[in-house]
Amino acid sequence: MGTRPCHNRLLLTRALIFCAGVLAFALPGVPAFAGSLAPDVVPRAAWAAKPPNFALMSAQKPAEIIIHHTAHRVQPRVSLEAKMRGLQEFAFKPGRVGLLPKPAWGDVPYHYYIDVSGRIGEGRDLSFAGNSVTAFDNEDRIQIAVEGHFEREQPSQAEVESLTRLVTWLAASYGIPASAISGHGDFDQTTCPGKNLRPILEEIREAVRAVQAR
Repeated sequence: MGTRPCHNRLLLTRALIFCAGVLAFALPGVPAFAGSLAPDVVPRAAWAAKPPNFALMSAQKPAEIIIHHTAHRVQPRVSLEAKMRGLQEFAFKPGRVGLLPKPAWGDVPYHYYIDVSGRIGEGRDLSFAGNSVTAFDNEDRIQIAVEGHFEREQPSQAEVESLTRLVTWLAASYGIPASAISGHGDFDQTTCPGKNLRPILEEIREAVRAVQAR
């Protein structure tokens, strides 16, 4: 079983508009919404997260949202929980990412992880900045990783819908404007989040604008 390509652009756009429309209709007081309208997120306890090493982490106040891809092909047969545990183990150990050295990090480098089925995993506490092996500035930014190599693959419709709902919820919860929602490559010399996901970010910004305009 592999990723189902989002070959029907019209269907994808309608899904985005529907997601934004439902939230906008239900949330006339947007900055205050949460609770049942928040996306379903697999909490750290459910994927058996280990305690973070706070000494290796920096405090932050979220003011932007940054979207990444994992730059690896999807693994639909591996559970989200297993992926999250593997990502945390990778974070804890020093090593390399390509040619770049990676020190030990205090926890999962991302705040949220969306797998190919659209499930969302809770990563690092939002009160702490994420990590990167590049010169990218992580401070005061919510980091979201979407599973896949989107220079080669298409994001699944489930991933796009989950990403839209997650970003819309976070933007409303933290008062983050659509203009502060970006891809990693907007600030670093990288193709992340990939040519096949990057155009969808503007549609997600539109969904955020639709909700915040209510």
